Parts: sequence; structure tokens; C-alpha cells
Amino acid sequence: MEWAISFRRRRSISTLFVLLLLVGFTPLALAQPFTIGGDARVDPSQFRITTFATGLSFPYAMAELPDGSLLVGTGSPGSYFNTTGQVIRLVDADHNGVADGPGQVLFSGFSGGVNEISIIGDLIVTTSSQAGAGSEQISFLRAGDTPSDSLTMIGSLGFNITRPWLHTTFAHAVRPAPDDSNDYELYFNFGSKANFAKTTATVSTTGLLRRQRLDGDGIYRVTLSDDGQNVSLSGLTKIATGLRNAAGIKFHPVTGDLYFEDNGIDGLVDPNEPLSADELNRIAAADLGGDVENFGFPDTYVEYHTGNLIGNNGIQPIVAFQPIGDPQTGEESEGPAQIAFAPPQFPAGLNHGVFVGFHGKFSLGGLANEENSLAFVDLDTLEHFHFIGVDEPNVGHLDGLLSTNDSLFLADLSPPGGLTGNGTGIIYQIRALPLPGDMDGNGVLDAFDVDDFELALADPQAYLALHPGLDPVERGDLNGDGVLNSFDVDDFESALVGATVPEPGLMALFLPMVAAASLRRRHGYHKPCGSAR
Repeated sequence: MEWAISFRRRRSISTLFVLLLLVGFTPLALAQPFTIGGDARVDPSQFRITTFATGLSFPYAMAELPDGSLLVGTGSPGSYFNTTGQVIRLVDADHNGVADGPGQVLFSGFSGGVNEISIIGDLIVTTSSQAGAGSEQISFLRAGDTPSDSLTMIGSLGFNITRPWLHTTFAHAVRPAPDDSNDYELYFNFGSKANFAKTTATVSTTGLLRRQRLDGDGIYRVTLSDDGQNVSLSGLTKIATGLRNAAGIKFHPVTGDLYFEDNGIDGLVDPNEPLSADELNRIAAADLGGDVENFGFPDTYVEYHTGNLIGNNGIQPIVAFQPIGDPQTGEESEGPAQIAFAPPQFPAGLNHGVFVGFHGKFSLGGLANEENSLAFVDLDTLEHFHFIGVDEPNVGHLDGLLSTNDSLFLADLSPPGGLTGNGTGIIYQIRALPLPGDMDGNGVLDAFDVDDFELALADPQAYLALHPGLDPVERGDLNGDGVLNSFDVDDFESALVGATVPEPGLMALFLPMVAAASLRRRHGYHKPCGSAR
């Protein structure tokens, strides 16, 4: 019944929109905060773009709670360089792409903005920092019994840093320990002291891991143990070196490989004209914890405008982000921030890759910031394009990225560009609209959807258990009446027969399955009496 009510409203809106399109009026296009494209595989009609939350101060880190609400790292009004970080919770109960309110503060008191959030059961891990203040900290907070309960600080990992130090720690990623223990592995970056020089100074750790030393230019790992009351850290290990500032780190959800970006070397004459290209790098899961992987900084790099490889020391990036088109005048992307793997329910061609948000020019936004794209890297071809280009007047710095099952959330730190102000930050949601009849969520309507359609029809709860995150009504209501029932069977059959079969060899399987679905409908499924329509 809840599905029927919510989707009746959505279908009414969709019907109105279609009618408006037929008379040549496109109101939703006028409300779009930006356009997506950059490649022929991007069809804007397959997505819903909404302004999810506004009035935020310096939103950056995001994570999805089990109930579908979001944790967001924000700051206090004023200056990004003197902000008090906090974690808020945003809820979108009706799934319309707009948060239901301004957000509930679950924790406040970080010295600096919150750049990363991870969720491990009831443990929340954050990375926060404040430029020039020496307040970098990886914190561990305990969640309450419900998603709306306040978070409790239970410990932190700090760093004693001798200033100046250009790049400190901004990102982390967590995975279960591969030895099948109850422990986790926490990976975090610590960047270079200078723009274009190997770091020789060291930093000492404080808090949960005391008097350990690290030397920057890389990525480190510690073992995280949690007994339900307290947490402990042990085994500081350097995983990678030769990295200037790997400020975005993620584990691939399938392979377990570690992906991370690296910020290129600023220009030696004009800092806005980079010496080296920004990078996307990878360490295979099997190689994590073996020999320290060297990625070349500062001796080896790809020249930004020429693509020439300078030096021969270290592992080469899987992608070097040069200007698209003409290497001298093409569309640029500079200053990578967070990365996110493509949502699995994005359309085919866009669901196996990595999105990279680029900050661009430090304190400029809109058309004045011609380097602030959102790039998509195809992991099959390792080619990239700008999913959101640099000519968007309302975009400042799309630094924060979060991928969920069907959506990509983007946190714009400051749409006007400047890093001072009161509540100008925005979060957007780009949601893939499901293909009607695609009951298994693989982006294709084919014979393999028949059994799942029948399951959703007969036992919606069993369908939800098999396909968490997929709405059976949204996918199976083929006749558009807002209800999934036997009235949808004929339309499902018609859509299935009209769909393209992926491979000729599947035709022998495809036709009998359609016939079987038709037979079951005629002899097993009857139009319900008195059901809500």
C-alpha cells in the first residue's frame, strides 16, 4: 500500500511532465542546476537531477546510513580556514530527491572541515583538518541506537606537524582485515611538505597511536580493532610513496583494488599552469601490504600540456588528466578531490568507472573557474570525459562525491567559489531512472528479468530481500497505474518481446521464458478483487 500511494503521486507528476513535453514546454529543464553530457553514452533523460540540500556551510564528506539517510560533514558559517566541523544527518523520506529539512546535527566540535566519513557498523570514522592550524585528525565516533541519535567521540588519531607543510591528510578508506579477524584496515594519505620536492621531514602521531613516525608523500595503513566499547590502532605501515597529495581514496567494491587520485605539481612560474598532470592510480588488492609501491613524485611525472613522461622512476598512473581536445587549449580539469565508483544502477557504459571531482581554481566559481569539471573514467578503456563540464555558471567546487546503489551525490563546497560565507554550500543528487521491467537492476530488460518480475508480483518482500535497494513498483508497474499487480503482466510481456535480446544465442532461452510467463499469468495470476488501484 505504501508503494501504491507514493508511486501514484510520482506517476501523476510524470504524466504531467510528459503532457508538457508534448506541447513544447520543458519546465524541469529550466530548473536543472547544471547539465550532464560530454559523451554520446550520456542520455540526460535517463537521470533525475535534483538540488538535494541547500544552506550548508562547506559541505564535503558524505556517507549513506543503512536506512538510506546521509551523514554529511559540514562546517560553521564564516571562513573555511576557521571553521568548526560537524556531522549532520539528512533524510529524504519520500525519495523525491530533496532532503526533508535542514539536517540534524549529530556531532559538532571538529577543528576544521570534515573531509571524509566512513561507516563501519555503529562506528563512524571521520577525517578533519583546518588549513595551517595543525589540527588534522582521524576521529572515531560511536553511533546511538537509532540513526537520529547523537554521535559520541571515543578516540582519535592526531599528528604533530612542523609547519609549513603543504599537504597533510585529507582522505581515508576502510576495509575488513583480509585475515578474517574482526579487525579492519584503515588506509589514509599524508601528502608532501613542498610543491616539488621529496619530503625528508617526519611527523609523529598522537592519540590512539602514539609516537609513531611517518614521512609524508604517500599512503599509510593501520589496523583498527573495535571491541564494541573502545577502539585501538596498531601496525602503522607505509603502503605507497611518491605521491604528492592523494586526497581521494576508495576501495573497488568488487575487486578490492585500491584506487586513489594524486594532485599534480603546480607550475613553477605560474601556479595556475601545472607542471604535471593530475592522476588516477591503482594498487591491486593482492599487492596491498607487500613492497611499498612508488608512484614517482617528484622525479617522475606526466607533463600536463605535452603528455611527455619525465623521468623513469615509479609506477605510471592509469589515467593522466590532460586537457580534453587540444592539449594546449582544451577543456581543463585540475585539482582532483574525492573519487567515487559509478553507481551500479547507472546506465550501461556509465556503471563501470570512476567519477572524479575537480576543485579547479582555488577560490573562483562559475564561469571564472574553467577547471572544475566532474570527470568520468571508463575502467574498461581508461578513457575519460567531463560528465559535467567547466562552463556551468552555478557550480563552484564539486569536491565531495558519494555513490549509492542508483545515485551520485555531489557536494559543492562553495558555488560562488570563495571559501568564506554563510550557508552557500549545496548537495545535488543525480539519480538513474530505472528502465521499466528491468527487475534485476542490471540496466537491461531481457529474459533474465522474468523470474524477478514474477517474484515481485507474488511476494514483494522476498523480492526486496533478493534485491535490496530496488523498488519493485517503480520497476514493475508497466501500465503506470501506481500499483504492481497482474494488470502489469501484459505490458511486461510486450516490453520484453520488444526489447533487444543481448546475444543471438539467448533467443532459445528468451522465447520459452516469455511463453512461460504468459502461461503462468493466464493460469496462475488473476486480477485481484478489491485491490487498491
